[in-house]
Amino acid sequence: MAELRPVLVLGLDGASFDVIQPLAREGRLPNLSAWMEAGVWGPLSSTVPAMTFPAWSTFLTGLEPGRHGIFDFTRKLPGRYRIAFTNASERAGRSLYARVCRAGGRILSLGMPATFPPEPVEGLLVCGFDAPVSTGSHARSASDPERYRRIAARTGPWMQPELDEAAAGAEWHERAVDVLLGQVERKTQFALEALRSLTRQGGRPDLATIVFSESDTVAHHFWRDHDPGSPRHDPAASSLRRGAIRAVYQRLDAACGELRRAFGPDAVCIVVSDHGSGGAARRVVHLNRRLADCGLLHRAPGRPSDHWARSLRDAALRWLPPRRAQQIFRRLRPAAARVESTARFGGLDFRRSAAFSEEANTQPGVWINLRGREEEGCVAPADYERVRDEVIAALLDWKLPEGGPVVARARRREEVYEGPFVERAPDVVVELGEDGGYGLSLVPTPWSRQPPALRWLEDPELAGGRGRGLNGVHRRDGIWIACGADAPGTLPAGARLSDAAPTILRALGLPFEEELDGRPLEAPPRRYTREEERIVAERLRALGYLE
Repeated sequence: MAELRPVLVLGLDGASFDVIQPLAREGRLPNLSAWMEAGVWGPLSSTVPAMTFPAWSTFLTGLEPGRHGIFDFTRKLPGRYRIAFTNASERAGRSLYARVCRAGGRILSLGMPATFPPEPVEGLLVCGFDAPVSTGSHARSASDPERYRRIAARTGPWMQPELDEAAAGAEWHERAVDVLLGQVERKTQFALEALRSLTRQGGRPDLATIVFSESDTVAHHFWRDHDPGSPRHDPAASSLRRGAIRAVYQRLDAACGELRRAFGPDAVCIVVSDHGSGGAARRVVHLNRRLADCGLLHRAPGRPSDHWARSLRDAALRWLPPRRAQQIFRRLRPAAARVESTARFGGLDFRRSAAFSEEANTQPGVWINLRGREEEGCVAPADYERVRDEVIAALLDWKLPEGGPVVARARRREEVYEGPFVERAPDVVVELGEDGGYGLSLVPTPWSRQPPALRWLEDPELAGGRGRGLNGVHRRDGIWIACGADAPGTLPAGARLSDAAPTILRALGLPFEEELDGRPLEAPPRRYTREEERIVAERLRALGYLE
């Protein structure tokens, strides 16, 4: 088999040029700014929805969600008002890892979301945060448990659940910054040791993908402190909070530099994110409340089961130590799915509801309660399209007090996706709008309080959390930086995350297959220098081609 050309991919989950460019201009990101100057960079459009599981699955396969089948952390069970937690065993399509190993190559993958259970590889794969973790990443979450144990014995586990994000408060924010910086440092040391381990036994891996989640976490919880224009901004925030995003990005920049030097500067290096980040609006959206106001959804009197399920879930997350909560979740995963299902669907009168939403901000959408498909469906198949039209009209007619749209897009799922898994998506795919340039957040309707469909947060709620939305939200445009000899990547307008896999395959020297949704981002044309132009002109003139 042909020798592969090595490629290093550094994944910065949720990273945004809105943060990188100002910091680069200030000289705070010496590695990323140098790579941007020497290579090719620009925005890379994420999936719909622009969320971690579908996006990284698209990165790995080169397929859009309708063809790889992963739309969210959970999926609604066909015909039931229940959800199940999603994992990589439900993903269709060959991963980059499988393609490299099939060609005789070796890989190192650390922290890639949506990879549990780990697929067998030549090299080492350690799953991302979706692995069932209690006290730290376990050897069972690695493709080579024994190698993982040897590395972890020297550096500690790849991941530890040190932050309980559900219990974020003032003290949490002050403590979280140092924890996030420590996580980046520990993961960097683990990655360096893993590179040394693999290199000692078989040489440098052909493809290394190392994903850091801290850029996403810090954006969710500290955007309002970073951005003085945020409608959730706290002018009394400490300097530690105001500098949290800057500090994490600077530490990530240093980590990227260390890892590239260890992997080898001769290799192609790509820095990529699954989506971008930005600030959240002060208003939050209750989608089921809107459907109820429009006569499309009805509550079941005397059935507050969703309220109690949410209360039970939130209390467990708030009061139990993170490690204990993770242990319970791992052991009682089916029960956890039932509690989450009740929180989403309990208390609705499906015999009278034409449409309903799971109210999951990670996959905004509306299901039609179709007879013959859903357990208590009441919409006749002949009325399906008419009801979808009513739902779309009700959402697109929904306006902010200032006149802007609450819902930027409401589309039939087949208008958004193609492929064998389109039916896993809600019947109507929703993309929320912005309020003054800040993203609206979808949160579950607290029926016991009878809120309006569009709710203005009170001052104590602005930091974010359950029922309030996070103060930093996902944006569609992620990042792409490619550098190194023969680095791929003129970045055309409309470049997509699905273009990453075929681009990486081409950089490795592997054939590109037309079955993928993405297309390779071509290497930029190599221009002559002025001196080279002079020499070539003289040569062409001597040959008689120029006058």
